[in-house]
Amino acid sequence: MPGKEEKSPLQAAFAKNLKFLNHESYPEDFFRGFFDGRLTTVAAGAVDFPTGRVVLADPLCYLGTKYETRLDRVIPAGSYDVELAILRSPVAGIRVAAARLAISEAPVVSREIAMPEGRKLEELGQPGVWTFFGVDAGLACFADARTAEEYREFAARWREKNPEGDIYNDYFARLFAESAAARPDVQNGYGDFIAWRVPGGSRLTMFSSGLGDGIYSAYWGLDAGGSPAELVIPFMNPEFF
Repeated sequence: MPGKEEKSPLQAAFAKNLKFLNHESYPEDFFRGFFDGRLTTVAAGAVDFPTGRVVLADPLCYLGTKYETRLDRVIPAGSYDVELAILRSPVAGIRVAAARLAISEAPVVSREIAMPEGRKLEELGQPGVWTFFGVDAGLACFADARTAEEYREFAARWREKNPEGDIYNDYFARLFAESAAARPDVQNGYGDFIAWRVPGGSRLTMFSSGLGDGIYSAYWGLDAGGSPAELVIPFMNPEFF
């Protein structure tokens, strides 16, 4: 009987990471480890929130559709910076290990998994209640609910004008490649993040989702008054890679 095929180091780390993600809570040091100097922090651009309604989505597949995830908590209307934690791994190469939306400078005193719109934390675990958003194009984004609608309209117009086209290869690939050329030290050659404005609309960021497709949850960092100071999406546990 043939022996069981050995997993490669990357396959083994991927499987371990998959089981690690999307838990309700983690030790605070796990979150702090992304942005305290242990990894490289990169400023990826600003996001406009005209309504304060936060949307998490794969921008190419789900932004502006019923499959995007709108969060229950609302942040003050405004513009906020996005930071990425870049992991350099001998196993996985250069990867975006986590993304952070910096909402205020107040110290984080507690964490809370981000619930979708209309759901509360106490409902977690009930049938049909989940926290994650899906990624099918290897990309994720922070966006405002209004921006998501702007993007939906932009994508519809683009596809109408380019019925045989592919919106990534024919539109976004060049922007990602330009980003990679500008910051080759923190991304792969095809590009791992862009700061982009919907034509005639608001700004959002797009960034690679760690090892790619999957499901990911975000976590609020709350200040002493219980208001959001940051929102973090972990994609990878650096200890596994």
